[in-house]
Amino acid sequence: MVCRKRTTNETAHFHEIQPRVEDRVKEKLDQLWNEGIGGSDFFISAIGPALEILSRYAKEERFSGEEVAAKDRLELVRKTVSDYVLSRILHSGELEAIDPLTRFYVLWRWTYNELAVPFDEASELAAVVGVVLTDYWKPGGIVRKEKENLRLLGPKERDASLLKQERFETIADGLQVCLVLWEKGERKRISEIVVAHGWQSSHPFWLVAQALAEVLPAGDKKKQLLQGFLCGRESFSKSEDDAR
Repeated sequence: MVCRKRTTNETAHFHEIQPRVEDRVKEKLDQLWNEGIGGSDFFISAIGPALEILSRYAKEERFSGEEVAAKDRLELVRKTVSDYVLSRILHSGELEAIDPLTRFYVLWRWTYNELAVPFDEASELAAVVGVVLTDYWKPGGIVRKEKENLRLLGPKERDASLLKQERFETIADGLQVCLVLWEKGERKRISEIVVAHGWQSSHPFWLVAQALAEVLPAGDKKKQLLQGFLCGRESFSKSEDDAR
């Protein structure tokens, strides 16, 4: 990072320079991705390229005249990076079809995997995809509070009440239940869940499962569970009538 004294006091409209920031960050992220850099380092490495654009101005304002705070600049960087990462690991730019909690789940596994993460850091990661973590550490939730840290729970760590549900609001919850059922050999129940939710073979449900299998490290038990589950993808996507 090279620092030079700014020679002007120009003010920029944040809305107008935002695309330039995003383009510069993505350009750098392409380089980092190709070099195999990942995890939390990937997010931190994007700050410098963003500052190349932002630091040219004495301040940024919204069209209302309100000055843009430093936290809003960082929020732009985090969102740009999270969208980029999700598009790459899901091999799809159509993120709207994937619910916010599931996007958070994939991002966490790619960034931290099993690590316990300080609450503030975890909250920042969740915020970029529109998730409020305090909604999900209650009994049965997908995160667990451990003193000042949070940890993302795997399929077999979740509350058993999750298995009794008939409908799932998120792909992450449904996928975790299917993985537990797969290990138990309850193939029929998996097919019922997949068909009832419309998670047939072309649904993003399978993109998420495949992405998680790819980002988890070799030898990880969750990875092995996902790989086994994915082998039955076609059969789970059929109803009993289809199977006949």
